[in-house]
Amino acid sequence: MDSDIKESIESMAKEIRTQAQTMKVDTFLAYLYTSDIINKYLYMVLADQQVSRAGFNILHILILNDGTMLPSKISKKTLRSKYSVTRAIDTLEKQGLVERLPIGQDRRTRRVNITRKGLEVVKNATIDSRERISHDIFRTLDRKQTEELNSSLKTLRKHVLTLIDEIIAEK
Repeated sequence: MDSDIKESIESMAKEIRTQAQTMKVDTFLAYLYTSDIINKYLYMVLADQQVSRAGFNILHILILNDGTMLPSKISKKTLRSKYSVTRAIDTLEKQGLVERLPIGQDRRTRRVNITRKGLEVVKNATIDSRERISHDIFRTLDRKQTEELNSSLKTLRKHVLTLIDEIIAEK
């Protein structure tokens, strides 16, 4: 490895370690690391499911929005790119879990509807797995710790969504 790169890495590592000593930076890094680990766990546990995590997310969003939405709205709700959402919807449609229907005379604009099969998949897959996964992940926390974590995460989520809106407004 080039000595300049090695020095840059060492310098950056030292800077990260120094920053991590402050409570908020340490907490931020711990959150990111924990989030990555939980995502990896979920990927492994849900690997045998017929629907991807992105697909389940879209199905849940549809259910919470009366079963029908425009793809652009799904993209905003899931915080995923339109391309990513389109690919996931394509897969869900091939599986018969959603259908795309035209809106009026404009064949370019289509709404996405969840199907009965989609509802059944969500109902059957999530009731058991949500309970089991959430129990497995949070069993080391007592009730008070779980409530405090949930409250903190809600506060963070609202704040970060506000930050996202500010960034979008600036563009």
